[in-house]
Amino acid sequence: MKVYIQTDLEGCAGFCFYQDFQDKSPEAYRHYHRMCRLLTNEVNAAVKGAFDSGAAEVIVNDSHGSGYNIIFEELDPRCEIIHGRNCSGPHWLPMLDSSFGALVLIGMHAMGGTEKAIAPHSKWEVNEGEIFMSEASMAAAIAGDYNIPAVFVSGDNMLTKEVKEKIPHIKTATVKTALGTYQAKSLIPAKACELIYAGVKVGIDNRNTIKPYHIEGPVKLRLFESEGHIPPLKPVLPNAIEGDNVNEAFMKFERAMPWTTFDVNISDGFQYPSG
Repeated sequence: MKVYIQTDLEGCAGFCFYQDFQDKSPEAYRHYHRMCRLLTNEVNAAVKGAFDSGAAEVIVNDSHGSGYNIIFEELDPRCEIIHGRNCSGPHWLPMLDSSFGALVLIGMHAMGGTEKAIAPHSKWEVNEGEIFMSEASMAAAIAGDYNIPAVFVSGDNMLTKEVKEKIPHIKTATVKTALGTYQAKSLIPAKACELIYAGVKVGIDNRNTIKPYHIEGPVKLRLFESEGHIPPLKPVLPNAIEGDNVNEAFMKFERAMPWTTFDVNISDGFQYPSG
């Protein structure tokens, strides 16, 4: 069995606000690297949980910002990691296909406009308001097109509530309760990692009872966002984009957005960090 672990950063225990790459102070530097370590530990807990549940192969996708957030030399050496410049490869979820048996979501955040959620952003509208999705539920829907169940998700209470409503049998770990956009009551990271490890094991063990999150096509998508993720949110593109399924519509939309460049095969002067 192969397990795909999709990661973000905002949903980790201990995260309350973003790093500022324009701030060159020691405090900002330490803050960013501290958040990277929190993410690394949660991903490691998920990786170990997957292998202890019988996974033969585990792929981790570092999907936050620069794509270079996980301290991957500290991960379980049995896994492999996709890292680097995000949205420069073949897909937002590179290498995900029907050969995987389960999707695990670590460090996820609530959709844009969610009140009292930590750093909410990216609000996907499906079929002119029939459904609204976070990045977490979008990843689950893309996996659903490959008949892959999303078996586990971690994040704040607002994010886990949203995903649980869409996928009732998914295993969740609420690692913090949001008190506002930049403040939370958080589990201590070691406890969060314990819950993630145990939850991933249960989710994978129960994967045959968790239905893939599948949205019938054709599908129309729009993304609502704003600079700085500040409401009111506006459509990123003027019109919805349609596809035969979520995966097709999503990739058409992503490729049409001004800040994404997929299939980069020749150096183009990119410098890290880009923020």
